[in-house]
Amino acid sequence: MATVSSLGLAAPRGVFLSSRPTDRRKATIRILLLFAFAGLAVWGRGWVADRVAARAEKPGAEQPATVRVAVLRPERLEAGLNYHAAVKEVQRAELSFRVAGTVDSLREVAGPDGRTHTLHEGDVIPRGTPLAKLDARDHRRDRDMAAERLAAAEAKRDQADAEAGLARVECDRAERLLKRASATASEMDTARARDASARAAVAVARREVQSARIALDQAEANLSYCSLVSPFERATVASRSVDLGQRVAAGQPAFVVHDLSSVVIAFGVPDTLVGRIRLGAPTEVTSDALPEERFRGVVYKIGSAADPRTRTYSVEIRVDEPRGLRPGMIATVHLGRESIAPLLPLAALVPRTAGPGCDAFVVVDEPNGRVVRRRQATIEDVIDDRAVISAAPTSGSSQVLATGDRVVIAGVHRLTDGRAVVVEE
Repeated sequence: MATVSSLGLAAPRGVFLSSRPTDRRKATIRILLLFAFAGLAVWGRGWVADRVAARAEKPGAEQPATVRVAVLRPERLEAGLNYHAAVKEVQRAELSFRVAGTVDSLREVAGPDGRTHTLHEGDVIPRGTPLAKLDARDHRRDRDMAAERLAAAEAKRDQADAEAGLARVECDRAERLLKRASATASEMDTARARDASARAAVAVARREVQSARIALDQAEANLSYCSLVSPFERATVASRSVDLGQRVAAGQPAFVVHDLSSVVIAFGVPDTLVGRIRLGAPTEVTSDALPEERFRGVVYKIGSAADPRTRTYSVEIRVDEPRGLRPGMIATVHLGRESIAPLLPLAALVPRTAGPGCDAFVVVDEPNGRVVRRRQATIEDVIDDRAVISAAPTSGSSQVLATGDRVVIAGVHRLTDGRAVVVEE
């Protein structure tokens, strides 16, 4: 009988037990490791997903944003506009004689060298000072003749008064005689006619006296018109167009004088600015001709209607102490605008989410911490890089900006309503 070994069907026992189980163990180990790695991968994936979910941003849970704020308070605002215009005199007069005549004398004034000279351009004359005189002899004769005519008229009037009195007496006597039948009706009629004629003569004589008195007044006025005087408190002669011995007609220009105690600067402003200018408002005036001087002016006149050609409103600035500022010089008017209003940087404003306009973010303290809230901002004006804001008087829960609000001035474009913030000190 053949054995197993002899048939070659099986190896020795030690060899079988040492090699075959080792391969199985290796396969088993590999399978166990595979399952372990798979489980670890599933666990790690869940752990990572949980961490990512825990760190995911959710509404109301954003990381606080760091912002800078400014408290909205009224500030003194000074802004200005400059206008250039020519200087003009406040008052100007063209003087002429009201009667014809021959220039008999011209005013003599002392010059800077102490010598006298005939009045000319640039001389300053006080009010009432005679500038020139005409030969008054003709007008004096006219005055004397008018006085004589008045005296004759007054004498004629007195005579008419006396005759009217006598006629009145005779008329009364005729009425009494007629009642006693001592006078006829014809005599009575004659007496009454004489009385009426005498009273009419008195009326004519009185009118002649009045006419003669008017003629005398006119002659005396013409005599006074022979003297040309300064109409201003301090008149500066701008020009003289008459000479000694010259024959002039009534109304012919003789002098042009200026009142330089004050000067004005006139210019036009648009309708967007005229409403902000107030009568009596102080201004500063400068001129390149007098670079060291600063003049104080006031708004003297504001036009009530726009010029139809330029569509601007006339404004005049008056300078009461010109100190050498003369007509014709170019002056600069510095129109200052001073007001008190809340101001915000333009960078603090964001477009409104619904409708036109702008909003700003305000930092408020809520139970869960500091957050920002949108507030409506009403812009009244823009000065440089800041906006003039119309704010409520006190801070509150209103939807508009109010005095005292802490307004975000940096980083506003990454904010949303309700976002938590940290205020940068």
